Amino acid sequence: MYIRTFRNADLPDLVRVWVEHWSTAGPPPYVNQAKFEQAVLARTFFDPETLLVAESEGTVTGWCHFAPPHRDPSQDDSKATIVHAICLASSSDDAVALRLLAAMENAPQTTSQIRVGLVRDDQRGYAGLEPIGYGIGVPLSDYRSQSFLQQGGYTPGKPHLRMTANVAQYRPPVNRSALQFRRNTNVTCTTTLPKEARIAASLGHVDIESAELQERGGTSLASVSIWFSDPEAEVMSPTAAILDLKRQHARGTLQPAESYLIGSLIHSLNQRNIHIVETTIDRDRTELLEQLETLQFKIVDEGCCWEKTCPAQ
Repeated sequence: MYIRTFRNADLPDLVRVWVEHWSTAGPPPYVNQAKFEQAVLARTFFDPETLLVAESEGTVTGWCHFAPPHRDPSQDDSKATIVHAICLASSSDDAVALRLLAAMENAPQTTSQIRVGLVRDDQRGYAGLEPIGYGIGVPLSDYRSQSFLQQGGYTPGKPHLRMTANVAQYRPPVNRSALQFRRNTNVTCTTTLPKEARIAASLGHVDIESAELQERGGTSLASVSIWFSDPEAEVMSPTAAILDLKRQHARGTLQPAESYLIGSLIHSLNQRNIHIVETTIDRDRTELLEQLETLQFKIVDEGCCWEKTCPAQ
C-alpha cells in the first residue's frame, strides 16, 4: 500500500469509499459522482495536493481530505488544519487510516494543531452532502473513525448536536409574544449572495435565502438565513433545508422575534415541498437547546471534532 495525491480518475473510487465508509455508521448515503464532484472537486479553492489517496494493488482503499487554516468565524480555533473527511473502504483496516493520518500530519501544508470534522460548515463545500449536512464533527455512530483516531493520538472535543424539525403538520408555538408578532408583523424571504468569496464558492450548490421579520412600518425585528438545494446541482436533498443560526449560536440564545420568525418560516416551508429543516448547536448551549426544542426541533444525532497537537515541523 502507498499514499499519493488525488488524480482526476479517482472520482469513482472516492465516491465508492465514501458510501462504503458511511454505510457502516448508518443507512448508505445517497451520494453519486455528480453530487460529490459538485460539492468538493469543482470548488475554485480545491487543491489536489490536500486530498491523499491510499492505494493497494491498483485499488483505492481509503482517502483523506484536509486544508490549512483560513478564516472561520464559526470555530474557536482559526489556526488548525481541518480534516474535512477521512474514509475507509469496507475491506480496509485501521492501519490504512493511520497511514493516511501520518501522511497528512507530515504534509507541508499542515500546522501543528489538527482538527478532524466539520461543524456548522459553510467554507469547504461539504454543506448538505450526505451525511455531513451542516456538520457535527465525527458522529458518535462512526465507530470506525473513532477507533483509528484514538489510535492515532487524537482526543474528542466538545459535543455537537444535529437537530431537525419536521415540516409536515408543523404548528408554531402559541404564546403572548407570538400573538403580538402575528398581528403586527410579516415575514419576507429574499435570495442573498455571500459577500465573502470563500463562502460564495463553497455554497455555490445551495440557494441561500434571508428570512426577515418586519413590522408593518417596515422596521426589521429579526432575520435568519436558510439554505435550500440548488435544483441544478442537487448536492442537498431537494426536500431538506439547513437553518443557519451562527449569529444566534454565538449569542447562545434566541430573541423572541427570532423564535417567532423561525416558527413562521418552518410553517411556510410545507408549500415548497420541504420536509426537514436541520441545524447544529453545541450541547453546552443549553438555553438555545431548550428554545429550539420549544420550536419542535429534536436531537437526531451527536458528534464531536477530534483534535491533536503535533510537534512543530
